[in-house]
Amino acid sequence: MVLAARRSRSRSALAALGLGVALAAASSLGCAARKRDGKSPSSDGTSAADKHYDVAVGSFHNGMFEDAKLQIEKALAVDPKHADSYYLRGVLLLNEGKSLVDAVESEQCLEDAAAEQQRVRAQELHRRAREAFTAAVDNYEDGAAGRGRAFNSLSVIDLHFHAPDRAIDHARKALGEKFYSDRYSALSNLGWAYYGAGDLVSATSELRQAVLLNPDYCVGRYRLAQVYLDVGLPEQALEQAEAVVSDERCPIQDAHRILGAARLRLGLPSEADTAFASCIEIAPRSCLARQCQRLMSTEPSNDEALASAAGAD
Repeated sequence: MVLAARRSRSRSALAALGLGVALAAASSLGCAARKRDGKSPSSDGTSAADKHYDVAVGSFHNGMFEDAKLQIEKALAVDPKHADSYYLRGVLLLNEGKSLVDAVESEQCLEDAAAEQQRVRAQELHRRAREAFTAAVDNYEDGAAGRGRAFNSLSVIDLHFHAPDRAIDHARKALGEKFYSDRYSALSNLGWAYYGAGDLVSATSELRQAVLLNPDYCVGRYRLAQVYLDVGLPEQALEQAEAVVSDERCPIQDAHRILGAARLRLGLPSEADTAFASCIEIAPRSCLARQCQRLMSTEPSNDEALASAAGAD
């Protein structure tokens, strides 16, 4: 029964977090490469497609998503093989899909027919994002740094669709790209994919490496805390969860649940309730808040409750 509880992790929350990781990675988007085969650059060395893409990046960072979409379409009309534009299209689709998921799960926990329609719409947007990232991979030149970024984003999509084998493959391909710099992110996705596949040993190894490469990477610490909890190492889970919760740059609601769960495992019900209360306070109407509410004031001797704390659904 404990294993069943572990496998029934809050998938929607975890998937939303993974999509958030991909969107955060988009902050590294910059100006396009200035060389495009078969395209004549202007006097300043910038092709017309690159110019549209650069405007799209600026619009994206300013929250002007519709304008960013328009500029991407213009860039691809000029250059149908413009890999950066395909990548940014994928990020925009992820952003739109995540907004729909957040509206029915993170902002409030809705289970009505309209909410289900929103989830279906989000799924379609994520499928289209996968197509865009695949097109980016296909059109980046060999050795381009963007190939690693696109492969890693595909692993995020795979995790969202609960396809750990594909996520493992894409994360490994990202790590195989020589000039991909955010290796800690791909290692984190690789570890999380192993977690989804039930290989907790490999999950622990890859997530430890991710945190080692970037100690400030709170997503990696959050995931490592969950794995530690599942393998029966509550003290280590507590350490990682506390690092996330204490960092103002890491607003991960589910880390508070893990912190409470680890404290329950260590026989600290009062301290656990404090963590669950902070989980609820972050987003009182969310699905995670409901989970944390159910876990408050639970006796640590209750095996059912402890299993639920490790993998609430």
